[in-house]
Amino acid sequence: MKVGLLNNRYRILETLGRGGFGETYLAEDTHMPSKRKCVLKQLKPVVNQPQIPPWMKERFQREAAILEELGEGNSQIPQLYAYFSEADKFYLVQEWIDGLTLEQYWQQEGNLRPEEVRQILLQLLPVLDYVHSRHIIHRDLKPENIILQGKTPFLIDFGAVKEAIVTTVDRHSSIYSAAIGTPGYMPSEQAVGRPVYSSDLYALGLTAIFLLTGKSPQDLDSDPRNGEILWQEHAERVDKELVAIINRAIRLHPRDRFSTAREMLAALRSSGATERVTGATLRVAPAHTGTVGVASENYSHTVGIDVPERRKTQQRSWWAGVLWFVLIAVGVAVGTFSVGFYAVSSLWRSRPEPTSAELEKPDPETETIRFPPLEDLEAKVKTRQPKAKSNRRAEARETELEPESETAAENETEKPEIAKQTKSQPPEVVVNSQPKPEIDVPILTTGTSESQLVSTLGEPTFQEQDRRGQEGSQILVYRDIVPDRVNLSYRSDNKGNIHQTDIALDPELSLGAMQETLAKLLGGEAPAVVKDKLRSVYSRQTDLSSFTVGNRSGQIRRDSKNRVNISVWETGTW
Repeated sequence: MKVGLLNNRYRILETLGRGGFGETYLAEDTHMPSKRKCVLKQLKPVVNQPQIPPWMKERFQREAAILEELGEGNSQIPQLYAYFSEADKFYLVQEWIDGLTLEQYWQQEGNLRPEEVRQILLQLLPVLDYVHSRHIIHRDLKPENIILQGKTPFLIDFGAVKEAIVTTVDRHSSIYSAAIGTPGYMPSEQAVGRPVYSSDLYALGLTAIFLLTGKSPQDLDSDPRNGEILWQEHAERVDKELVAIINRAIRLHPRDRFSTAREMLAALRSSGATERVTGATLRVAPAHTGTVGVASENYSHTVGIDVPERRKTQQRSWWAGVLWFVLIAVGVAVGTFSVGFYAVSSLWRSRPEPTSAELEKPDPETETIRFPPLEDLEAKVKTRQPKAKSNRRAEARETELEPESETAAENETEKPEIAKQTKSQPPEVVVNSQPKPEIDVPILTTGTSESQLVSTLGEPTFQEQDRRGQEGSQILVYRDIVPDRVNLSYRSDNKGNIHQTDIALDPELSLGAMQETLAKLLGGEAPAVVKDKLRSVYSRQTDLSSFTVGNRSGQIRRDSKNRVNISVWETGTW
């Protein structure tokens, strides 16, 4: 083995972390032309034998094969490049996800908004559903084991391999394994070595609580009556639907939680999530039902029945009340209209008839103003344009068109004629020229080269290296490209191609102008569903919305300065 290389191939660059199961390094693969970076995990087995037994090597190999399958089947799980053992230690070589863990992201941004947490859950639950479909339980979900690269969360550090290398052999040769997981994020059934699929949902719910409150499970109190975790008092403005979903995910007993990731995902996506988790909502402030056992039994029955008969009766009564209210409102409106119409008609019929002299006398206030023919208007538009304060050429041109008087006597002679024309001619109407568009700037889509961008928009306001991207990637910012209205920024990869476009729009711009800008960012007409998402942010129905159109993904959000931000990037670049 060469000095400084593991497996005669991998050179360690820096240490990423240390823990009870081993150490994690950032390394480079010297056998690849690109010297690509990778994560090298050194796993330390805990055995009471001088050498690693063959069965442990076989189990490590089997679990590594599972990681390979998971990484190849889902883009939000790091790929497994290789595995090997050396000097009685096991090693995994995995894809390096360059980003921030959710813990690091929280340290940088502070407590997240409920909509941001909802988006993270919506992106993670399909990954968990895929993992569970392969009969795998992660067993160590927590903020440190979820990496956010750009806007995409990745799952790392599966507990299966950890279990394979911490398995111990006691003096009676009975094989047993330690509980895998992190205290606080690990439910009781997992602590005794019997995890189920909802154990991962329990940890995911506590991860969401950490992002909303900044509180670890150990920092939260529990209800002394039933042991449920109390966290809402530490969160701000969390909608009741999200509260109900998180509370159901962190129930103490697995039967009271969502049974699958798909079920929790459906509750998040559904507009009627509150209806299906009524039991969870009630348990936020438990009623005095006598004993904890009775409350838990009522909860399980409430969740198990889709539409109880009592709810059907209540719904029928509600609809009957609405129908009566509508009928009464319509009756009152018709009656009011009839009375008003009769009164107005009576007044009209009783008005005094005008005399013939009054009919012939014109009323100066109601006399119709007759405008000149269209040809005259067009001629005037060609010769006279509206003045602008900054348009000196227009002022000079208009001055040239005005006739200069030769003598004072001629002016005095023309005054009566001018007065006569003023009385006989209708008022002059000046038609303004076509208004300029609200956003008159070229907007380049992803895939455009960096050189073409600079040649089109000019040199950027400032340019810096993109720390979130690959080495050599850049961020180009055009500030106030439309003064006080539009800011533009572009992210390029290490090949000089634009892979993300961001635009910040002044809130005073019209919805139509923003929709046109969105269409330009997508390289064509924006689908109706994406326009609806923009309309929701524009009308302040929501502050954040995401979308995917073909090979592009995007996000629309309202920032702290009340501007509407639209981001579009190539799917798979983050």
